[in-house]
Amino acid sequence: MDCELMVKCRKCLFMRSSHLFGAVHSILSLLFVLFSDRAFAESDVVNFLEEYCLECHDMETAKGEFVLEPLHFDFTESSSVDVFQKILEKLETGEMPPKKKARPNPKNKKLVQNLIRSAFKKAGIRPLIDHKMQLPEFGNHLNHEMLFDSSKKQERSYSPPRLWRLSPFIYDHMIKGLGGLRHVRAVHQPFALDESKGVISDYDSGKFAEEATLKLLMMNCQSIAEYQTVGIEKRDHEGVMQRHRRMPNEFRLFVESNSKSSLAQLRAAIQFEYKLILGREATESELIQAIEYFGKAQANAGRILGFQSMLVSIMLKPEAVYRLEVGLGEKDTTGRRRLSRNELAFALAFALTDKGPNDIRVGGEDGKTLFEIINGGELDTDLGIRRVVKQILDENDMSTADYTMFAEDHKIRNTRVLRFFRDFFGYHHATRVFKDENRIGIDSGFEAERLVHDADQFVMHIFDKDRNVFSQLLTSNNYFVAYPGSYEKFKKDSNYIRNNVNDANFKDNEKYIARLEAEGKTPIPIEGTSSRTYVKFYNLNPETWGYQTKQPFPLNADQRAGILTHPAWLIAWSGNFDNDPIRRGKWILEHLLAQTIPDVPLSVNAVISEDRRLSLRKRLEVTEAKECWNCHRKMNPLGLPFESFDDFGRFRKNEMLDEILSIFPDRHRNARVMPVQTNGGIEDSGDSSLNGPVADVFELVKKLSKSTRARQVFIRHAFRFWMGRNETLSDSSTLIAAERAYLENGGSMKSMIASLLSSDSFLYRK
Repeated sequence: MDCELMVKCRKCLFMRSSHLFGAVHSILSLLFVLFSDRAFAESDVVNFLEEYCLECHDMETAKGEFVLEPLHFDFTESSSVDVFQKILEKLETGEMPPKKKARPNPKNKKLVQNLIRSAFKKAGIRPLIDHKMQLPEFGNHLNHEMLFDSSKKQERSYSPPRLWRLSPFIYDHMIKGLGGLRHVRAVHQPFALDESKGVISDYDSGKFAEEATLKLLMMNCQSIAEYQTVGIEKRDHEGVMQRHRRMPNEFRLFVESNSKSSLAQLRAAIQFEYKLILGREATESELIQAIEYFGKAQANAGRILGFQSMLVSIMLKPEAVYRLEVGLGEKDTTGRRRLSRNELAFALAFALTDKGPNDIRVGGEDGKTLFEIINGGELDTDLGIRRVVKQILDENDMSTADYTMFAEDHKIRNTRVLRFFRDFFGYHHATRVFKDENRIGIDSGFEAERLVHDADQFVMHIFDKDRNVFSQLLTSNNYFVAYPGSYEKFKKDSNYIRNNVNDANFKDNEKYIARLEAEGKTPIPIEGTSSRTYVKFYNLNPETWGYQTKQPFPLNADQRAGILTHPAWLIAWSGNFDNDPIRRGKWILEHLLAQTIPDVPLSVNAVISEDRRLSLRKRLEVTEAKECWNCHRKMNPLGLPFESFDDFGRFRKNEMLDEILSIFPDRHRNARVMPVQTNGGIEDSGDSSLNGPVADVFELVKKLSKSTRARQVFIRHAFRFWMGRNETLSDSSTLIAAERAYLENGGSMKSMIASLLSSDSFLYRK
């Protein structure tokens, strides 16, 4: 890939601060300087601002600390630019004017937007909103109704040419292919992702190989080259220095022999490294380039160092850092370019797995590789792509036995699908929420990792069944609890706690097993009383509950319904000592209703009372203040129904007051209680059938599971995950087709993914 093209594709967009200080400068003056039609600008733009904006943004009112007067006439000042950036952003995202105020004619609004854009262009200023609309948090600012309006003629879809920085998972798999190198700890992960809760983490924008990343990459490449040739010395766990090496046979002649190598042997060594690191064969020009490089490096540094230097040059090729998707295929009549076969091979491989196309076999162990299938022309049609995508997803079902796949991945797994669920729901962040174990009343009962594994199995089981996936995710009460993955694994764990006399918990285990079996029940296959008590999070009694060997199994339908009532999700979206109705409501607004909530203004003290004599609902009444309620009137009613659960995700009917420790009655039996108030509602959802009160969380999730809008928003987030970017209006036909594929195949998420990965949005660049 040409370096100039790489710079073009990944040029960083300059972003300036949007905080507003000082007065707004005259739009009239701006247009007077930059436009020939001055009267038109004055009558349309200034009147527009006076009619729709000045009421709230004059000197006296100054809502949001944003003022449109007094007027000044110098557009060269940065404060004037900041103001117009803000105006353009609010108009294009539809945030202003507010819905309860008079709304402008769409044509007039578009006119103002175009005039500001033209002015920016002539002044050499890039609109900040163009950059912001590429960020995950701005995805919902695009009009939802327009995206799914099939009555309008849709533009043919495409994605922009891009260099998409490799994910840490792809890089880790490449290192894994080198053998035991990562266990030597000589190579470090150079890439990082946004680990914010509820955010699609792997986007193509905003992630670059900056100086620090490149330095670490170069260090890694040097370590790998040494590991493949002379070896690396590292101390083992006992402090003994050991040499670690894994040298391919193709390299031995250049490292262990002084005899002259043939050109064919050098070409074979180069091809080996290309296949290992880049997942493809080197082209003839690349072979010639590497051979020439080796010759020069050998002359300067000697045979071994020269050979290592050549290996490093291969490992630092752009495609070892970025996914190259610029559209090297044929150009169509609209100016779009299709991905070449090579580009498509890697795009599909990394969309479905963390492995290259040569590592993915379709049709079993003896089947063709994805590279072979593509080069054979089988994926030159959209139908062929959908067929192979479905086949890969079907063949590589992540059975319940594979829930530990992030630690062990000996076969292809649907790791990407599970990663989508984790990014979307955010339940895996339960392990990062601090909870005081003293509040649980046992030594080691807060084992959030187990809850996350249970949630992983829950979502992937629904995905594997592939029927009414969205609805099942929100309503199913068929849960996994302490399931080791298979009946065979259950027997192995059971035998361990029965027979391992050296285990510190052996006597307790023996008594526990005898008592449960005397009652005709199956013991939980977890050693130790404190560890078994984690099932309390599901409102199960660890001393009396009979373990279910066939899972998933139904929990009480009056206590659990879908992932949003799973302890892992509830803990992830809780605080350290309380529930968090606000963030839970915000999650529903953003992830199921395509709504946006602005950041809390710096001038707002966003805290609630710590007076625990009051219920949390009562303490939240402070958010009903005039300056807060515009946002909280939508968030609070969505989050408060989850008060049916405490902040450990346990179902409850009463809320305990007073001291924090008092919420656990087994330790503080004299705590005051009051009945939990679980009512809430949905307001301004964009779907009139959804709006209205709900009695509790179960009515809420049931309504959401049946909502067309919520399902479509789920598909929008899936688009963002598998495309690596936010949707645009040109992607409308892609989203409509994905929803149709989902519905026509019985609520099949696999069909939806196949539709996305065979769409023009995925296949074409422009």
